[in-house]
Amino acid sequence: MIKGNPFIFKIVLLFYLSIQLSPKSYSTNVGEDDKYRLPLNLPISLSGNYGELRSTHFHSGIDLRVGGVSGAPVYSAMDGYISRISVSPVGYGHALYICHPNGTTTLYGHLMNFTPNVAKWVEEMQYSKRSFQVNLYPDSLKFPVKKGELIGNAGNSGSSGGPHLHFEIRETQRQIPLNPVTTAKYSIPDKTPPQIRRVNIYSLQNAKYLPESTLLSSYNAEPKSIVAVSDTFYVAVDAIDKMEGTYAKLAIHTYSFFLDDTLVFSFTPDKIPFDKGKYINSIVEYSEKQKYGISMVKSYVEPGNGLRQNIASRGDGIFIVTGDTVHTVRIVAGDISGNITEWSFKVKATVKPPVSDLTQLSDKQQIMPWYLPNRFQMGDILLTLPTGSLYRSIIFSADTIPAAGGKVWSLGNPEVPLHNQAKLSLSLPGNNLPAEKLFIVRLKESGGLQYCGGEWREGRFETSISSFGKYAISLDTIPPVVVPHFKRNENLSGRNSLKFTVKDDISGIQSLEVKIDGEWVLYNHDPKSNSLTVKLNPLRIKKGGAHELEVSVADNRNNISRVKIGFVW
Repeated sequence: MIKGNPFIFKIVLLFYLSIQLSPKSYSTNVGEDDKYRLPLNLPISLSGNYGELRSTHFHSGIDLRVGGVSGAPVYSAMDGYISRISVSPVGYGHALYICHPNGTTTLYGHLMNFTPNVAKWVEEMQYSKRSFQVNLYPDSLKFPVKKGELIGNAGNSGSSGGPHLHFEIRETQRQIPLNPVTTAKYSIPDKTPPQIRRVNIYSLQNAKYLPESTLLSSYNAEPKSIVAVSDTFYVAVDAIDKMEGTYAKLAIHTYSFFLDDTLVFSFTPDKIPFDKGKYINSIVEYSEKQKYGISMVKSYVEPGNGLRQNIASRGDGIFIVTGDTVHTVRIVAGDISGNITEWSFKVKATVKPPVSDLTQLSDKQQIMPWYLPNRFQMGDILLTLPTGSLYRSIIFSADTIPAAGGKVWSLGNPEVPLHNQAKLSLSLPGNNLPAEKLFIVRLKESGGLQYCGGEWREGRFETSISSFGKYAISLDTIPPVVVPHFKRNENLSGRNSLKFTVKDDISGIQSLEVKIDGEWVLYNHDPKSNSLTVKLNPLRIKKGGAHELEVSVADNRNNISRVKIGFVW
């Protein structure tokens, strides 16, 4: 293993820059004038970096640590104006977007709160819309901000996994996410090279028509002996970056794979538009992601991959070796600071992988070309895939499995990703269950159920699904659980909020409404902690007497819980 070799890294970097500056790349000159400041007055420490391989996208910013507690002051990185404010129980939670004169927008996500003037206006808009969740676009003159001006406090709102600040820099016009570290020229000490944790080698047959891949070998250390491969194969690599001052497992900046010093594949997750984020499922070896939750970047560039502007490849990233010749494969992982780690090993083509007999397809199987819309019908199943749903052509198969109290439909291979949602339609003759309470669920490979919804249309039950797998019809007649954290008619004069536990374990919560003395009041819903917090605002609720509170919670099958409880405040 060779670490920190600057010569190799410069060769890789210069080659990739030549690709990035080609006409097909997303180039920008904005944000290069070093005017940004850090949004926190804390030593910079990352819990997440730009380009991380997330479940359905690439991480579009950096996650700044705040000491494990909410409340750290957050400051505007540059002069500008607040162009968007969002409040949501999921996603970025409480978030601010600030437009800057240089053509960029900064985003500050998972905030605990906004500054008082912004918070007051947001609350007024929430009351006018009678909604906790809002997406607001104030006029450019309403909230001007200066560089270093306080705009809120870091928190844990939305889909956050702990207190931190999610910070982004975007090109405003096209909303392309830029790397905050390089765009703002933040100085982050980093002399620690990446870690290559595993390399998988897959045979690849029928690459041009109906690709079939088979795992040949897997290594968690650099192979020392000659590795047996097929004459056409590809590699997948699990690698992370490490950095001083944090235990976080960070993203690799550039992956480069070579055969006998010829670049076969290179990928850099940079400036990827948000609408192309889901192509991450074509970049990674999806079978490993599904089975083990590991995101391994693979060299094979599938025909339906939409991220070719970020890829340099020869022969679609397929390694081709012939005869008895021994070849050398090199894997290079580089971080944003120029540190690299390399694995190098010998390979020889001695494996003859099996090839499917396509003349033996049953009536439960069908070839689905990646470049066409596809339709499969068998018995009570009708599945339609729009064009662009597949990254490569596949053999699709379906079957029904008897189950207690119903039937399970097995649709395709869950280790094959779907880019676009497919429409699943089921006919259910003789079903006497209440239609409005039925829905489709996906049976997860790890156990548990995933709600997929569904509606009756012309005698069939239809829904959209985002992955292959096992599906069934389920029933939800149980309303959500609503539990107050105070006693009936309790004196709460010393409190400024009321708390509830709110959850639904079947179809999930669809809507919430809270009223005090018959009037709608603002609340804060945090689904990840099953908590509902009702703010007691003396400007909206008269203090010094008895009050009646009503909480109404509806799930996705319109089962409703209503809790009425009195309190003194």
